[in-house]
Amino acid sequence: MNNAIIFIKDEQERQLSKAPYLGGNLLLHAVNEVRKIKSIQNIYVVGADYDVPGCIRKDEIRDVLDEIEKEPGKTLLISPLYPDLNADDYMKMMEKDCDGAVIMYEGESCETFAIRNDKLHDFRNISYQGVQIKYKAVKKFTVEDALESKEENLDNVIIFALSSSVKLVKEVCHYLNIQPGKVDVKHFADGETLVEIGQSVRGKNCYIIQSTCKPVNETLMEVLICIDALRRSSAAEITCIIPYFGYARQDRKASPRQPITAKLVASMLEEAGANRVVTFDLHAAQIQGFFHCPVDDLTAVPMMGQYFRRKGFDPENVVVVSPDHGGVKRARTLAEMLGSAIAIIDKRRPQANIAEACNIIGEVEGKDVIIVDDICDTGGSLIAASNILKEKGARNIYVCITHGLFSNNAAMRIQDSPIKEVVVTNTIIPPEEEMEKTTKITTLSIGWMLSKLVLAVSCHTPVSEVYSLYE
Repeated sequence: MNNAIIFIKDEQERQLSKAPYLGGNLLLHAVNEVRKIKSIQNIYVVGADYDVPGCIRKDEIRDVLDEIEKEPGKTLLISPLYPDLNADDYMKMMEKDCDGAVIMYEGESCETFAIRNDKLHDFRNISYQGVQIKYKAVKKFTVEDALESKEENLDNVIIFALSSSVKLVKEVCHYLNIQPGKVDVKHFADGETLVEIGQSVRGKNCYIIQSTCKPVNETLMEVLICIDALRRSSAAEITCIIPYFGYARQDRKASPRQPITAKLVASMLEEAGANRVVTFDLHAAQIQGFFHCPVDDLTAVPMMGQYFRRKGFDPENVVVVSPDHGGVKRARTLAEMLGSAIAIIDKRRPQANIAEACNIIGEVEGKDVIIVDDICDTGGSLIAASNILKEKGARNIYVCITHGLFSNNAAMRIQDSPIKEVVVTNTIIPPEEEMEKTTKITTLSIGWMLSKLVLAVSCHTPVSEVYSLYE
């Protein structure tokens, strides 16, 4: 197995690795380049103070060596501080037949070799030493470079956090190396909401990040009022990033005299002044057609697929399950990423928030199953699905969902169910008291994906590139 270790030695390198570079920073640039080498299975990041999607984070290089030194294959040791290196250079390193050397911090140039497995023990007490590169001059990134470097396309970008997504915005801004916008949200005694912008936004590209989750009406009004405040303050463009789009389940007239509230919300956002809307895993993709402005409906399925690939499942023994007919496309996408089969649960809803699983289309006996869905509200659908899957002989039951509402003690019911693990994103931050009721929920962050989305929109590059680290 071929591995790559991106090694950050000390605090100075840690700060340098965050310097803006090509729409990200030096560390993320190195990860992007290494991922282009198809023969590398694992990328370890040693010494960073935050997680990088697609990488295994370690604090000490000795911990990595303990994991990989008994595996066949080559290990590439890299410093992120040489931005001129690209995937072709790294490929040359993997092809070299040598005992090993490392990218060096001292000196003006360096060379990196693939390290043979039988020589890994030589690097347990690793230190830098300069060697001459043979095929290309490589420029070291200095402190002065870091101070002078910046992502020019972010000069006019301001990201505002409203009440439901403050932690998420801090993470996004951390990746982009910018400060969150200044905004103050107030709620008066009679229920009125006031949103005040604390800095000039004239001519700026403004992003509002807010999931319209519980309390739905309150969070939705915060978004609408913030849009109006930005529009009246002469913002050049207003992008609403709504990771969880409230009222998305009211996308059609399911029975006579029902409203289509998803369309009403779309109209309100546009009327308030939104120029673009970004969301995750809309309950119904056709909601995009309710808008006249551009809509980007991102998906967390690639992130989920990467998470389950790293568990090392045998694709022959895994079945991806859609809990209803409407989620078949989502299940098919995850199954293709894992190389596994799919199954479908025939489900009906006798009334709101109550689901009954009737039958299974597909074979699950003796298999590890992964149920994939967009929303977990009360957990009724997931628990009904897990029960029938267990009755049909499923071995281990995993669940991945994008939006974890976890209403009405859903977390406690999940804890008591046959489900082994629920993987959810942080589009919604559930109450801590709910999370304390279960040990089965794992949370993945969409912060990195949103930071790439902001860069793509600001740099006018394809939004689809946000999935590059999850392939």
